[in-house]
Amino acid sequence: MCPKNFKDHKELRVAFIGVYKTACGIATYSQWLWEETFPLIKEYRIFSEYSDSAPEEVNVIRCWKRGEPFVELIKKIREYDPDVIYIQHEWGIFPVGTHFLSLMTALQPYRTVVAMHSVYNHMDKLTNEAAMPEIIVHTQAAYDMLVNIKKVSKPVHVIPHGCFPCTSTHKYWNRYGSKYLLLQFGFGFKYKGWESSLKVVSILKEKFPNIFFTGLISETSNNKKFHDGYNQELMKLIQDLDIEQNIGLIRGFQSDEVLDSFLRTNTVAIFPYVRNGSHEVFGCSGAARLSMSKGIPVIVSDVPLFDDLEGVCYRAKNEEDFCKEIEKLFDPKYHAEQIKRQNKFLEENSWEISAKRYLDIL
Repeated sequence: MCPKNFKDHKELRVAFIGVYKTACGIATYSQWLWEETFPLIKEYRIFSEYSDSAPEEVNVIRCWKRGEPFVELIKKIREYDPDVIYIQHEWGIFPVGTHFLSLMTALQPYRTVVAMHSVYNHMDKLTNEAAMPEIIVHTQAAYDMLVNIKKVSKPVHVIPHGCFPCTSTHKYWNRYGSKYLLLQFGFGFKYKGWESSLKVVSILKEKFPNIFFTGLISETSNNKKFHDGYNQELMKLIQDLDIEQNIGLIRGFQSDEVLDSFLRTNTVAIFPYVRNGSHEVFGCSGAARLSMSKGIPVIVSDVPLFDDLEGVCYRAKNEEDFCKEIEKLFDPKYHAEQIKRQNKFLEENSWEISAKRYLDIL
């Protein structure tokens, strides 16, 4: 059977498959993008993973469970009979290769587009990537990995990650008692470079004794043992560096309201991700974009995940490099110039523009 003929996007009935309104970065991305897309199409349904905490909604059908066969999902898709199927893909969300291949086979009668948030130089992943009929990635590096290195023959499109505009640079009352404030948030994994953040504080403490770093460390129930062990490592490093009075580590998932509060209070957001060998990911950082939208200057490392921010944010090569740029951003004039660069990037890659780019493909 051949996919259905192309239609104008205003006539499309679209099936969105992915995680939605749960404690997950991909779920957040899906919500932001899809809510910009809904008004531009005729009709939609969201076929999401089961959740005990997410709210019930009319157009949201929860019909599959991570790691299990997609029998119910396939049945619900066939009942809906969409013009286009759009899948938000992350390897942890679709962990079993056979289940994914069966899903791709069942969806052959429909035009199916898969947005890959993470592309790796793992040739074993080709057994699933080759089955994707059409792919969207966020960066040219991810495109090159799939097309030029892995030789995927299906169409691959590049659409930049969406952004919220910075609508306010209003800062909250500073309860820290210091203006030398650093923030990092994200999952508690080693490739996020949490050790580097602590070393940066240790270096800067010599010149700025009241510098303070807050780490908002998200965790997953599937990796509890690792998170507990890693947290102990970080606590020991804090003691060894003699920076206990300069560090605040808060474990657990944080709401949008909590993140907003920290981002509007701190001075600089840093993301010192480290090279991850064969596990290097080619994608984009939603955390960096969210930070920029709150009017806080952002510094990132030079790993491929931040390639799309070249010329927008400073890309530090090591802890000393981070320290030099952080010290510059403590100057109000330099701080304002960085915010201006970031705002231009946010406006050029808004969620509204991103949704239209997706529809140009659909």
